[in-house]
Amino acid sequence: MKYSLNIFFFFSFIGISLAGTPTNILDSANHYYSKGNFQKASEQYEKIISLGYESPEVYFNLGNAYYKLDKIGMSVLNYERAKKFSPQNEDINFNLKLANQKTLDKIESAPKLFLEDWWDNLKSMHSEKTWGIRSIACFILFLFFLGVFITTQKVLTKQIGFWLSIVFFSFTLISFFISKSRYNDLTNQNSAVILIPSVEIKNSPSDAGTKLFILHEGTKVAAPETNGEWVKIELTSEKVGWVKRSSIEFI
Repeated sequence: MKYSLNIFFFFSFIGISLAGTPTNILDSANHYYSKGNFQKASEQYEKIISLGYESPEVYFNLGNAYYKLDKIGMSVLNYERAKKFSPQNEDINFNLKLANQKTLDKIESAPKLFLEDWWDNLKSMHSEKTWGIRSIACFILFLFFLGVFITTQKVLTKQIGFWLSIVFFSFTLISFFISKSRYNDLTNQNSAVILIPSVEIKNSPSDAGTKLFILHEGTKVAAPETNGEWVKIELTSEKVGWVKRSSIEFI
């Protein structure tokens, strides 16, 4: 994006609508951010989230505040959380890229297959709620045209009702499964970010395990398995190990 950093990190007070968000806390966070008190701003945004109010805007601005504080791990974590809600948001992706440039570990993501990439792009076009609403709307239209097919006596109208009922039933199923997949993406905690300056990755979930390699603050890892206070992480098929739960935070 062709913006200067100052413009890019300037918090926009317009366009944030969080139904039910305590306005006094949000206004306080906005005020601290605009005055350059990023520590206080981050505390207020964290408070909003702790009350159960989540949105890509809040996570994005929390990531901005941590970036200004040079807390790269927390910055990456919150940009990643914002991205879960809004995968195609250019501002989020741009700032996440900036934060990742400050991390020490440069991990290249494995290229996705065409169909996998197409499916991810399709899912991220809308939120899980929007896909759910579309599924319901398509189901209503399916019932309508099914009724037309059953009740009408005209051959042409009957054919139209039959084919359109099939079309909208198909759209119902597609929208439902996309909505379910988007919901799973939001709720599944299968990736994490390293939050301490550096951590040793062990070959087993034990302090006595052999050190395999070291990772640094801000590195995103796959975290498919937990064993007590240890979490299994994966960078590639060859880079797999265990890290203490206290060293990471799930996205």
